[in-house]
Amino acid sequence: MQLKRAAVAAVSAVALGTIGFASASALDIQGGTIQYGQTGTSCDPDGVEVHWGLETDDNSVRSVRVSGIAGACFGKDLFVKVNGGATMSTTIDAASESFSLGTTYPSADAIHDVKVWIEG
Repeated sequence: MQLKRAAVAAVSAVALGTIGFASASALDIQGGTIQYGQTGTSCDPDGVEVHWGLETDDNSVRSVRVSGIAGACFGKDLFVKVNGGATMSTTIDAASESFSLGTTYPSADAIHDVKVWIEG
């Protein structure tokens, strides 16, 4: 069985250190069998964006939202992993999907690695 997985984009801590109330970073992802990407998947050729839910009182990131998801990806599984932590996932049913980062929130400048991929 061939697993179709689109992956992965990393956002540097330097880029994240400049975020304001909410920020967007363009993440292009590739289709195929586990690939690292700069282009889109077969269901989303122009890629997706990642937005951060920043709490300005303490400079912590509370959530991550993946937006710009093409309708052709609906019904597929979306995965997000921040700083090598737990993988968050959902079945895509909208052009934007959000994930809470739990109860221990990283500071904006501590985020050094973000991976986003779509399977299905």
